[in-house]
Amino acid sequence: MRAALLAFALLAFAGSSAAASPTPTPLSAEALLAAVVPASTVQQVAGGSWWPKLPSFDTTVFQSDPQPMVTTGLTFEQLGGSATITTTLYAFDSTAKSLQFLLAAELVGPQVDEKNPSVGDRRAYYTTTLEGGQPATRLYFTRGRVGVAVVIDGQHWSASKVASIAKPIDLGVQGLLAGTLEPPSIPPADLAHLPSAGAAPGTLLGTASLSDEAWATVDRDATPARVRAGLAARGAKLLFRRYLRSGSGTDVIETTLFAFPKASDATAWFGPFKTGVESGTGSLDPGKTGAHSAFRQGHDNYELRFAAGKYVGDVFCYAPYAPDPSPACAAAVRTTAERWFAQLSRTE
Repeated sequence: MRAALLAFALLAFAGSSAAASPTPTPLSAEALLAAVVPASTVQQVAGGSWWPKLPSFDTTVFQSDPQPMVTTGLTFEQLGGSATITTTLYAFDSTAKSLQFLLAAELVGPQVDEKNPSVGDRRAYYTTTLEGGQPATRLYFTRGRVGVAVVIDGQHWSASKVASIAKPIDLGVQGLLAGTLEPPSIPPADLAHLPSAGAAPGTLLGTASLSDEAWATVDRDATPARVRAGLAARGAKLLFRRYLRSGSGTDVIETTLFAFPKASDATAWFGPFKTGVESGTGSLDPGKTGAHSAFRQGHDNYELRFAAGKYVGDVFCYAPYAPDPSPACAAAVRTTAERWFAQLSRTE
């Protein structure tokens, strides 16, 4: 009788322990971004001023064999230099496919170090020289069903130096797989100001809060330092969302929301963009996006920006893995911007 009761108690304890164990965090685009090394660590390791660019939510846009279920990347650029550091995480549906990803990365000319740096389950590290004579460093590793690429262009890094970037990522991936790390929560009230479902131009790929530095690296209307200073001085809050354009497998549409304390800050921030469009070439009809709006076509992109009350919306279309975006980007950008402008105008 006692033995039966003891067995029952042990079974109940085992069941409660299993129920209490954490479940893995769903490997969404936002979750993978949460595991990327923070900018402060990159700056500490690399030295100088390294700023992040916009996140690359490349699920379904990036095509490879094996094909990842989810892909998220983040590039850091060296201000005043030409070097870049790109960290990309690939979530596969099995550990066998993540291993296949690693084996494919090893098929290179340079000798590959499979022991150092000590990160992940398996790894491949090497340095090389690109066709233009540019030095480069590569590290690929796996942790469970997640593959990671650390790509440094413009510099040769030792295995120990790369480890300073890779180990925080490895810890982040382990946190996702253990369920102890989750993507940062964005308040629903803030998300409500991004394009609604009816204004969305296609499949949602990912959403993130942005730092001033992330926008400053891509804004062409002033130097990065001036762009960051302007955003900081006006107290802007930035939200970013990327879509795969409906009907396309290569075009992405990025929407960035700038929320300012008051409308005068928004129109002042918008001003340099309009001036740049009017003084340049490639100006297009911005459609029904209000008095403070401008639309331009660059050599490989379409961009429309407008101000609505204390908000500025930026809609940008390009093809990250193709030479040029489809001409259909123009109509998609204008339609998205018109619907989003109407949405934000009602908010005001």
